[in-house]
Amino acid sequence: MKKKVLIALLVIAIVCVSCMAFAGCDNRVKVGFQSGTTGQFYTEDLKNLNPSQYPNATLAVKDMIEGRISYVITDIAPAKAIAAQFADQVKVIDIGLTEEEYCFAINPNDTKGIEEKLNKFMNDHKEELQVLQNAYVQGTNEKKVIYSATNPTNPLKVATSPDFPPFENVSGDGFEGYDLEVMDMFCKEYGFDLVINSMDFDSIVLNVGNGQSDVGAAALTWNEDRAKSVKFSASYYDATQVVICLKSDTTFDNCKTKEDVEAILAAL
Repeated sequence: MKKKVLIALLVIAIVCVSCMAFAGCDNRVKVGFQSGTTGQFYTEDLKNLNPSQYPNATLAVKDMIEGRISYVITDIAPAKAIAAQFADQVKVIDIGLTEEEYCFAINPNDTKGIEEKLNKFMNDHKEELQVLQNAYVQGTNEKKVIYSATNPTNPLKVATSPDFPPFENVSGDGFEGYDLEVMDMFCKEYGFDLVINSMDFDSIVLNVGNGQSDVGAAALTWNEDRAKSVKFSASYYDATQVVICLKSDTTFDNCKTKEDVEAILAAL
């Protein structure tokens, strides 16, 4: 009986060691992205890479600086904002890998007429909003902290994930970013009290879709799957995915096109 137990334990030990060895043999290049974003879908489609999920792209970049991953793929505007934060250590490969449009998500049971009102607001203030957006993207905007209403009488509940500058971010006990400033302006024009519901990015579409929030303002890219759960406003920003790498990394320095970058990613 003891012999059988010993053999069984030996078999288990061999299996465990084999599993550990196999897990450590993944020599694919590790590439980070924010969970639930287009960056995740794009990276996971590149089968030769070792995808690494993060709550936000800033954490991924910090891990890259620490040597835990090799590259980060994220949207161009936050990529540039993050790169400015770590200007001595990282750089953006400014070549677009995707084409996508940001929209606001709207509760499909829209009893407040938000879809019509929001689209009208964006159209009526098109030039003003474009100037504001340019300032945020270029980092020249006037800092404005947006606060969630504490005693709302006519609430507009807005779901956001405040970890995606320059579109949404935390600022002290309030929030900042282009999306939230637009929501603040919209609420003031239509007499709503802005209530900000902060959550993980992955939760926003579900939260808005089931009516817990009226609007999702989180640099959301329109896609068919999300459109099954929520309505979408007109688009307000043309985005693309880009690579962030260490400043000393010359891998992509000679790239001129998307195809050049993707050829390197495929060969990593």
